[in-house]
Amino acid sequence: MTPLFSFLHSGCTQVLNATIAQERITYASQRIDFHTYFPFATLPDIQRILRNEKPRDDVREKRQDIVLSLLRAHRRNPHRLWTLLLVQAFEPTLVLRRRGLGEDEDLQNDQLVFAAFLKALGSVRYDTPVRTLHRWVACAFAREITRQARLAAREHSSSTFSSKG
Repeated sequence: MTPLFSFLHSGCTQVLNATIAQERITYASQRIDFHTYFPFATLPDIQRILRNEKPRDDVREKRQDIVLSLLRAHRRNPHRLWTLLLVQAFEPTLVLRRRGLGEDEDLQNDQLVFAAFLKALGSVRYDTPVRTLHRWVACAFAREITRQARLAAREHSSSTFSSKG
């Protein structure tokens, strides 16, 4: 899955929201387990919570609980909807990491951040305690983005060196 947006673009959140809305339609036709993970919340409720906006009054779930439920759902039954919602949950971190690679609108850097995040999600171990999943993904993502940035820098320096020779 490649990013459909730039993390540094001013409309990143709106594009992510539109992509999630479209994926929700696909998910609904493929799966019936959404309410297994979120028995009292709708997708818009979840998104409001993830964005730290006020959900409906009857929704009492906390952001941390939603993120942990998303990580559990993704770990048990990986699906693009879970991935997109996790991108939304970690969006501030992803934007900060992306800015750390430069302020220019370079889609290769967006891809690097996105790929590192997906790899971190994919490496979640099934025996990871639920209470530490969020921290574990954040740390795995930090390690992976550092590793990929080093690889990209090495490839860039070797291609620069070989083109001079």
